[in-house]
Amino acid sequence: MEIAPGIHRIVAPLGDRFNAIYLFAGPESALIVDTGLDGDPDAIIAPYLAGIGFDPARIRFVLNTHGDYDHTGGNASMRRLSGNALLICGEADRALVEDLERMISDRYGEFAADHGLDDTAETKQWIRENATATPIDIGLTGGERIHLGDGWHVEILHTPGHSLGSMSVWDPRSRSLAIGDAVLWNAVLLADGAAAFPPTYRYVESYVATIQRLQAMPIDRLLTSHYPVYEGTAVASFLAESRAYVDRVDATLLAELAGAPALTLASLTTRLGPALGDWPMPASQYLCYPLLGHLERLERQRLVTRTRNDGSEVAWRSAT
Repeated sequence: MEIAPGIHRIVAPLGDRFNAIYLFAGPESALIVDTGLDGDPDAIIAPYLAGIGFDPARIRFVLNTHGDYDHTGGNASMRRLSGNALLICGEADRALVEDLERMISDRYGEFAADHGLDDTAETKQWIRENATATPIDIGLTGGERIHLGDGWHVEILHTPGHSLGSMSVWDPRSRSLAIGDAVLWNAVLLADGAAAFPPTYRYVESYVATIQRLQAMPIDRLLTSHYPVYEGTAVASFLAESRAYVDRVDATLLAELAGAPALTLASLTTRLGPALGDWPMPASQYLCYPLLGHLERLERQRLVTRTRNDGSEVAWRSAT
């Protein structure tokens, strides 16, 4: 639907979740924010554009908010649909966006060697079957402006934390901000609103800085990928809970490590899952993303130390 003048939210299914793609339709050119899975441009985006009488050739820019397959998997299909759009993303995520195997190995496989945590072969194959990588035309660092015509422009903000190169789109005209996965509340949701899995931010200091930056902005409308559109006071509530969750993870993690033997990341995801969210227990494995970020930060603060167990996995203990 059109959620603000010229801004459309196009919802694609993502298993038992959903993925929201955004169209900023200016009088001279248009911007698509994220492309979903490989089949989404043809099966979801094209029919929506036809339904509102919008010519895909007007799409000049296609932005990936960050380097995850459910936000980049439709890039090749979107390029074919639009005909001449420029693909753009954060420069820090560019290598992941352009190379699906690198995304699988470096982003999703980061925890395999030192922590014994990895996606299954079936999951990796599903990603390969549902996402296609293609070269990016322009890498962004934040601060760029995209003109859509008749004095309307949107601004690109660097909002890292979930990934190093996460980008958001700010429309000062309607005071709307499309954030991708830059902020992730206290859980990622199923389509019915229940918790699916933990918030998968990875770089804690950057994530907190991003939340604080957004809290200082005059946002009337927050455009998310896997949550509803938040408006008015709901914007502040979403951001405040996202920030408070970071503090809860710190406190819960330090309490678990206090007086305990060295614990691995895998054991911490299992032990802390019930305390940190209401998602199904198997989904607690995805706590590896925020927990590793927190452990790294606590190590820099000299509150925890790392070692290796007999199985050569990295483990942490309290330094106090």
